[in-house]
Amino acid sequence: MLSSLTTVSNNANLVVHVPKNDMEKRHKVVRFGTVYESGMADEDAKYRYLHQRKDLKISKGCIPVGFESYLPLDEGHNLYLETREGPPDDYGELMGPQYQISWKKDREVLAQGQGDGWHTNLDDCWTAVLAHFDHRNLLSEATLDYLDADPFVLFGIDDPVTQQALRKLQKFPCLVCMHEVPTFDEWAMYLRIDPLDPDLRWLVQSLAETELPKPWTCYKGVGSIVCYIRSDTGQVTWKHPFFDYFRQLRDFCQEAHMQGRHEEVMKVRVNRLLWTYEATRVESEASQDPLICPEYLDRMADIFGYDIKVSGCIVRNLKAQLRIFARSYRENQDVELSDIVNCAETLQRDVEKYAEMQDHWIHRVKEEARFDLTLLANGELQCVNCGTIALCFCLECKDYLCLKCYDSLHSKGARADHAPFQLVPCALCVSKPAKLHCTFTDKSLCHQCYAMDHIKQLPADGKENQPRRIDYLHQYNRYADFARERNMKRGRHGGSVVPGLDLTGMDHDYEAVLSNDWHPFYDARGVKFYHNFVTGERMRQSPRRPPNDTDAGFDEDLEVVHGEDLIDPDATSTTFSPMGNKTGDLGASLSRSPLSKTKPLPLHGFDALETLPKAREMAASQPELRNTRPPFRTHQPYQTQAV
Repeated sequence: MLSSLTTVSNNANLVVHVPKNDMEKRHKVVRFGTVYESGMADEDAKYRYLHQRKDLKISKGCIPVGFESYLPLDEGHNLYLETREGPPDDYGELMGPQYQISWKKDREVLAQGQGDGWHTNLDDCWTAVLAHFDHRNLLSEATLDYLDADPFVLFGIDDPVTQQALRKLQKFPCLVCMHEVPTFDEWAMYLRIDPLDPDLRWLVQSLAETELPKPWTCYKGVGSIVCYIRSDTGQVTWKHPFFDYFRQLRDFCQEAHMQGRHEEVMKVRVNRLLWTYEATRVESEASQDPLICPEYLDRMADIFGYDIKVSGCIVRNLKAQLRIFARSYRENQDVELSDIVNCAETLQRDVEKYAEMQDHWIHRVKEEARFDLTLLANGELQCVNCGTIALCFCLECKDYLCLKCYDSLHSKGARADHAPFQLVPCALCVSKPAKLHCTFTDKSLCHQCYAMDHIKQLPADGKENQPRRIDYLHQYNRYADFARERNMKRGRHGGSVVPGLDLTGMDHDYEAVLSNDWHPFYDARGVKFYHNFVTGERMRQSPRRPPNDTDAGFDEDLEVVHGEDLIDPDATSTTFSPMGNKTGDLGASLSRSPLSKTKPLPLHGFDALETLPKAREMAASQPELRNTRPPFRTHQPYQTQAV
């Protein structure tokens, strides 16, 4: 393999230099990179080169960091060269630049060796690459002959255009675009702003969204540098037409933030917002949306440091403050600093009040809505009205009551529609909640009555039947799941909140009450619409309106509730007790019409007795009046059998 600079004569052992004076330039610079400057002469010297050109002249220049270029080969592939800053060696000294050569579209690294393909000596790396191509016959002889040259020259490092661009980059910034459009980080590097700086991200985004004024246009030139050209004069430059304005704005904002004058930065941003609206209104007045629109409210919230998707409670005051700013800007072409301060304080109060309201409704009210089923089933809770053992929990009032007090307090008025969770009273003592269900006599009793009285009255074969433990938790979960499914089927307004024992089922209901997602606006024609900042949806119909069965897209499975349907005597099926009282069978109602009515679901325990005191006392004192179900019944009470 011939060296890149020398060849061996056949007639003598003398090494003769044969320069390639007719070598064609094929390299394409993808990225120029930057000049390494550490301030130390020894380290900077490692990033300098001294070469002899093809015309036997000595050339010197800089080895850039982050340089990338490629050579298109006749075989249809590209050969890439990249540079980077080398890491320190074992003694802590910098190793200088490193080089990596790859090819093909998938960037297959060549001359990888035992490492990751990065080399500190480009000549050794290039020799290994040429040997790889020669041994495997991957390239033609003409291509190998062309590649048998200095890699600094082949890939354009030792090129006057590259060195001139590096010197210019040291003095003037440029916008580097490695993709179809510049990224946020590339715009930030152009303005010399840290992409992670939260105080100046808006400035970078503003420059990226600014349209070029006429007659300026742009294109991506050599080294992926964006060039701006003026069509009327032919002037070409790296500088954005508004670069000086944004650079001065950057310096002002950095100084203001360092001195704690954040309100002045907010004032500048609000003025820019109103100026942008005025500029767009002049160009497209016919189709211009009003100033009070979701787009400008979102930008206003960002100016004052809020995410409108999270803090939807500030939308109302944002609208009012934006009107104040617009009036001041229209009169004086400027926004008063006092208005900025008042707006910031108002929004802060809104957020604090909303947080306090959330704490009350989501945490405190949920704690109040929680009821301890274990204590209630053990008879350890007392009625809030009379002080006796509580056997009922009202899901609406959130109170523990005995059955007699519940019937008296909920006999009429709006409380008559409340949905209670009622335990089964003991068939003997009546005052304590039943914990066991006798499978022989079909009675529900507490532990004490079953062990002290009831077991002694059973015949020998009846004593062999083990009582069934009453699972109130399973019963409540079944009821809560059904009630929650019914509420979801109706929509946001149907049914009451059913508190779950672990409170996980209440989250959506309370969040629906506190929802700040949908907000009303008016379009350019003055027509009202509703916008959801969280999902970005828009709709003409109010999200709080109930569905209309005359609408084209009405869901037939969702029944519309009318006033006369609020109280339905047939909402639950009825069974007859020996005393002639009707009792609601929850299981039968589930099987017949699970989602058709809005009457609150009465929730009873594992007993067929009505909660009326007379019926309960007579059944306890005269058990022979009750119809005893057969002991071989396998289904649970209030559960329908499979047909």
